[in-house]
Amino acid sequence: MTSTRKQKHMEFSVFQSKVLIKGILFLILFSFSFAGTDGTIRGKITDEKGDPLPGQVIVLNEVGDVVTGTSADFDGNYIILNVQVGLYDLKCTMIGFKTQKIQDVSVGMDKTLWLNFVLEESVIEGEEVVVTSEKALVEKGSTSKKITVDQEAIEALPIRNVTELYSLQSGVVKVESGQYGAIPDHEEKGLEEVHVRGGRSGEIAYMIDGLYIRNPIYGGIGNGTRLNLFAVKEFDWQPGGFNAEYGDAMSAVSNMHTNSGQEKFRYKFQYELSPPSQEYDQLRGYNDYNMGFGGKAPFIDGLYYWVSGQKTSNDAYRVYDMDNLSYIENDLGNINNIENLVAPWDNQSGLRAFGFDRTDDVFAKINYDFSPNLKFNLSYWEVHAHRKGFSQRYLYWDEGQNELFRDTERVTAEINHTLKSGKTFYTIRLSNFIQDQFIGSRWIDNDRDGYPDWFEWRHPSGDNFAGISDPFNEYVVPHTTSNNGDTLYYTRRDGLGPENWTSGWYYGANPGNYNWESAEDFYDLNGDGMYTPGVDGWDASVHDIDGSGSWTPPEMVEAAEYRDGSYWLLPEMYIDFENFIDEDVFLNDIYLDPYYAGNGVNFGGIFGNNQNNDFYFTEWSEGFVFGGHDYFYSKSRAETNEIRFDLTSQISDKWRTRVGVDLKSHKLDFYEVKYPWLQGEAKRQRFAEQWDDFGGDGTYWLDFEGDVFDDVNSNNQWDIGEVLIQDYDGDGQYDFPQTPDEGEGNGIWDEGEDYDDFNGDSQWNSFVEPMELALYWQNTFEVPWMVVNAGLRFDGVNYNTKIWSTPDGKYSATQPWFWSDCGEDGLCPDDIGYVEPSCGDDFLCPGMDGYEGPDNNEYLDPGEGDGKWQSEYEETSDEFGMSMSEVFFKESEWLYKVSPRLGFSHVITDEATFTFNYGLYYQTPVYENVYLNTNRQEDPETTFEETEGEIGNATMTASRTQSYEFGFNIQVGQNWAYSIMGWVKDMDQMVTAKSYRSGIYEYQVSSNGDYGSARGIDFTLENRGQLINTMVQYTYSQAKANGDYDAAAFGNVWVDAPSQEYTMPFDRTHDLTVTLYTFLPFGINASMTGFYQSGFPFTPEIMDGDKPRLDLLNKYSQRSTSYKTVNMSLSKDVKYKDYSVSLGLNIYNVFDSRNEVYVYPLTGNAYDPGEYYTDEVGLDEGRTLSSAFYDRPWYYSSPREINFFMRIDFR
Repeated sequence: MTSTRKQKHMEFSVFQSKVLIKGILFLILFSFSFAGTDGTIRGKITDEKGDPLPGQVIVLNEVGDVVTGTSADFDGNYIILNVQVGLYDLKCTMIGFKTQKIQDVSVGMDKTLWLNFVLEESVIEGEEVVVTSEKALVEKGSTSKKITVDQEAIEALPIRNVTELYSLQSGVVKVESGQYGAIPDHEEKGLEEVHVRGGRSGEIAYMIDGLYIRNPIYGGIGNGTRLNLFAVKEFDWQPGGFNAEYGDAMSAVSNMHTNSGQEKFRYKFQYELSPPSQEYDQLRGYNDYNMGFGGKAPFIDGLYYWVSGQKTSNDAYRVYDMDNLSYIENDLGNINNIENLVAPWDNQSGLRAFGFDRTDDVFAKINYDFSPNLKFNLSYWEVHAHRKGFSQRYLYWDEGQNELFRDTERVTAEINHTLKSGKTFYTIRLSNFIQDQFIGSRWIDNDRDGYPDWFEWRHPSGDNFAGISDPFNEYVVPHTTSNNGDTLYYTRRDGLGPENWTSGWYYGANPGNYNWESAEDFYDLNGDGMYTPGVDGWDASVHDIDGSGSWTPPEMVEAAEYRDGSYWLLPEMYIDFENFIDEDVFLNDIYLDPYYAGNGVNFGGIFGNNQNNDFYFTEWSEGFVFGGHDYFYSKSRAETNEIRFDLTSQISDKWRTRVGVDLKSHKLDFYEVKYPWLQGEAKRQRFAEQWDDFGGDGTYWLDFEGDVFDDVNSNNQWDIGEVLIQDYDGDGQYDFPQTPDEGEGNGIWDEGEDYDDFNGDSQWNSFVEPMELALYWQNTFEVPWMVVNAGLRFDGVNYNTKIWSTPDGKYSATQPWFWSDCGEDGLCPDDIGYVEPSCGDDFLCPGMDGYEGPDNNEYLDPGEGDGKWQSEYEETSDEFGMSMSEVFFKESEWLYKVSPRLGFSHVITDEATFTFNYGLYYQTPVYENVYLNTNRQEDPETTFEETEGEIGNATMTASRTQSYEFGFNIQVGQNWAYSIMGWVKDMDQMVTAKSYRSGIYEYQVSSNGDYGSARGIDFTLENRGQLINTMVQYTYSQAKANGDYDAAAFGNVWVDAPSQEYTMPFDRTHDLTVTLYTFLPFGINASMTGFYQSGFPFTPEIMDGDKPRLDLLNKYSQRSTSYKTVNMSLSKDVKYKDYSVSLGLNIYNVFDSRNEVYVYPLTGNAYDPGEYYTDEVGLDEGRTLSSAFYDRPWYYSSPREINFFMRIDFR
């Protein structure tokens, strides 16, 4: 980077908008609070003859207080807008007629509920007729498939948390961790992989109270966005056909409506645990606490509150039943161990527990009903999740395995105001949503000798074959010896610091990275690399650079994170696990023995014969790890501020319209390192703007020639009292040549350091700030025989960055263009004839503060090195290697998409409708793919060399799905209804990676380009009776595309041929779900869920000569066996006054089905890899596997789990 780049800032009008928006958000968040989404109640009032009556209809809450109401017109028609989702009573009154009251009326999100009143003439004033509402099994106003699960059902179902509700819907495929075809690293990042109707993962608009909760960096949700069971009032699910107010989704909308306090105080508590009677359940160690309470606040009329929380812990993330062959200690001659073909590390048979999983969340909400027409609410939600998963690599040792932390905090607010007419209302919703994530490995010192394990793995204890020290023996520490072996030197420092791909940590220092370039020199008399007073030498006249009078230690440039009672390693401390695989754990003990190291023992003689009784296993190569660390480090923060305004108005009896705007501003900080031990070749990605970490003087310390001073004494050295002419870092002190200044190499940006201002706000940022804007207009036209939903949505995104461009200002996101910044004469410093500008007698050269021009003006070349392209005389090219090359950029612009939505419901009879909907749906790419290494594009050559040539693309538009849905909904009798729907989805502009070449470099750029299609038929059967309520959903579908997931193309070899669609790994041809509630004898409540899905597709292996290979011409052409499971909940309630106590049990996988989640592609099953592979098991020459290698219970789903629970309700 040149020193002029700091002046190359772009003035974004968008940036000014962001500042204003954030200010407004801050003010409103502390002024307003909010309510949930709404529905509509409408109908007609008549007398028994059918003549219209202009009566009144009021909506009552649980204690009979009026929530809202309206009067019918002279034709008897009434409409009540803005009724919040929930359960109400409706009362209709008219002078001279009996009052009619309908109880338990359920109002759903975005739904119109039709309720007609037929009033009887009254002889006695005050007579009242009470009826109970029955929700229509066929909703005439619904133009697409919608599923609503209320609070009572959620709490009765055998589910552990509300995210399992997705799996209850047909057409939804939840790919479990470790399953064949699962997206790499998804489980490690705590993300759920959920596909709907053949779409890719992450295409769902996840919402709570109408506001988005998806992680914008990774997409989707996970264990960090768990909302506790008692916080959920209602769950709404819509797999397609959603209105224009819902965007940034192509497959489905999920909206959870939260609980609120009511007039009566409520308290709920539930405790669920795995019973200790069975070993499997003991190892699971499942404990789940749910608590919630709320009611009306004292002293303030209209103020309500609700607080709930859930604390869940699993002592084991997974429990697997291993085979019954295990290593026998003290087996004489290892006769049994050799016969059983078991390795020493395989010393435990039967059930084994791996990892853990803990999640806590709290939800609180305050509602203030200022009046029936004006309501305020405020809510707060916080989640803390901590997980250590399962990895086959860490089957026998897991201290180096990564752990995942996800922490979420959200504050939401809204004002909801119905205008006087009652025909119009508006809402203002706001949200501040923060999602933090950390993935790392613990700082561990097993032998407590002060040297952490990573340090002892990196630095050897003497000249041993292992090349390490012993982290499990406090008497063995890192050291070296002199050439003649008569002197021992302890190793107490890890290199010079991050600039040299080491941590710089030293013995006794606080965990972190240190920059030894900032430390003063000393005489290291004991050779341990660190200064020890009284042992090492330090001469103030030579070493006291800063004049402090004592030795200045290295600067800590980055502290190790402390959480969960431990420090956590920084990337510079990670050790390659491949150095600690299989038998190394045993051989290292031998290698570390100084006897063997000092006597020239031939190790090949000991280990070469794999039938040796003690070391028979040393030829087995199975990939199990016993040291080192996991393969990546990651840290991120996503902060999203969202403001959403919409206005709804009943224009006429038949036309209701809603217009709105939704603005999201993100602040995304992301840092990830894969294979950090590869140092400069490690795969690093960060969103921070690239900077030169050279300190305030902007110069690398070895290139620094010292500050410029007035050498009064003419001795060519600075003396106290001499005046500084040029103080490069502005610290007011003279800095000697080749000395690092404060902040150099500290891993953070410091004032004065050069940086690439990619978002044009004239300041360095560790984050990117994309913005998303949506405008929508949704209309509903309702007549007795038809409901039409028509809408239009406008989506825009600005990535707020700069993009490679051509010299004429066109975007060139896939190809950098350069200009040679050599000025008018076209001569650069390395060209023949170039003359260096004179610095003059004042020691000031061009570019220095105070420079007024050279003594010889003919040496001044206008435009040289100014960072501005002079189109008249500075050369341009798309080839690398130009002198003083600079890269062309253009600031990003808003990218827009318009999506129409249309749906109608034609009423065939009172109990049958035909529905159709069409829509275009767009979704912004996840920002991990947009900003991939784009912060480094000022230096394309270094970027290509250090990043595996993977580049993001800020010109990518939103992915697109075009969807059609049509079908019939029919009610049969009073208790049964069914629907049959067909749907078609065409998907294109999906994210992929395309390959390019520039000069000697080959690289890949994120791009729009993948495409796919999905077709299906949904059948739903619903029964609502007195004793049994049942819903059966079935989906037949096919999903095809030319790419599995967004990043799948990265790393693939480019083929110059048209791509073709193939079956997706998440395709499930048949998908059946059953949900049932009933009452058994003796007052037993029972609920059941059942699932059936076709097996997952996999790519088979075929024999190619004597070796197998994947049949890539027939990708995913075969399937595993089908997936099936049944879950059940049984409980018994005991009631006393206002209390209800329930005892029960939840049974997951009732029939103990062991479903395949992975298969061997040669045989197509999970238990037999095939003879070709099993031939590798044994001790004969060429056989490299033990008997346990193909013992893989994780290829099957979990066995039956039984949890007991107790619940207390008070109302």
